[in-house]
Amino acid sequence: MNFIITQYKLIIFFLTLIFLSVIFFYFSIIESSISCNSECEFVIENNEMAYHIAHKLDSLGFINNPNLFIIASKILFVDKDIKPGIYDLSKAKNIRNLLNIITVANNDYIKVTIPEGWNIDQVAIKLNEKNLINIKIFSDLCTDIAFIESMGLSGISSLEGFLYPETYFLSSNQTEKQIIETMVDQFKKVMSIENISKNKYNFSLHQIITFASIVQGESMLESEMKTIASVFHNRINKNMFLDANATIQYAIPGKNRRLRNKDLEIKSPYNTYKNKHLPPGPINSPGISAIRATLDPEKTNYLYFVKENINSRKHIFSSNIRAHEKARKIYLKSLK
Repeated sequence: MNFIITQYKLIIFFLTLIFLSVIFFYFSIIESSISCNSECEFVIENNEMAYHIAHKLDSLGFINNPNLFIIASKILFVDKDIKPGIYDLSKAKNIRNLLNIITVANNDYIKVTIPEGWNIDQVAIKLNEKNLINIKIFSDLCTDIAFIESMGLSGISSLEGFLYPETYFLSSNQTEKQIIETMVDQFKKVMSIENISKNKYNFSLHQIITFASIVQGESMLESEMKTIASVFHNRINKNMFLDANATIQYAIPGKNRRLRNKDLEIKSPYNTYKNKHLPPGPINSPGISAIRATLDPEKTNYLYFVKENINSRKHIFSSNIRAHEKARKIYLKSLK
């Protein structure tokens, strides 16, 4: 009987020891101190995971061990609740405080979605509507060579095409420079992931984005992008004019409108009806689908395309001028 009681006491003792160890482990992690000496601002980008945030906090010297942050976020069941934004960590004394701060929506940031195919002017207007920028300062910076080169982009005279289309969380305290840097950083991050530096066409980065911006401008359906890209590749290979309406639209000030025949005569380096090969630069900020289509087009012998009709988003593709003219007449008839 005494033996059973002794065993029972030992079990209770070990269970208590385990429980206390767990409690100690729990508090030792979530109460781990963080250091914030002078620079206490911390930025969490859209879609950043707990793992990446932990290592960023570690690299900036806020925490000493990224694993503690990861474990704490899982212990507290908040690893999926981290919100993007700009945070002041000056009041965070430990990891628990830090997690409380970054899992509550930061009232300082504003959610802004930049669609694929927008140009600098459209982006500037959108950001101005959100009271985030001054349009003139923003636009001037987008053509400031010294500023462009400071971000590691050389050989280009404008950031057209390099303000990556994405949903951003921007602070009203950010300057125009910082907002542009955020968008360009996202562009560089995506390009790095895609590893587009080596491509079978030996295109430079600027040429890739220029080509992709035309594909983006001409495509109304993502499913057609690779086919439309093939048309322009085929035209370049045959030393033909690109004849891209999207480049004419870019050359004409103001909002896009239905083009007339006289518009195709406009004097501009962006008039691909009059100037062969690619225009001087991008005409918008293409999305990743247009970029991929540019580097991996469908294999076709198409040289022309035209919308099915005025109400359709699809195109009819042709490999010769006769078939194209037939399809074009059907489209023109739908206009009436």
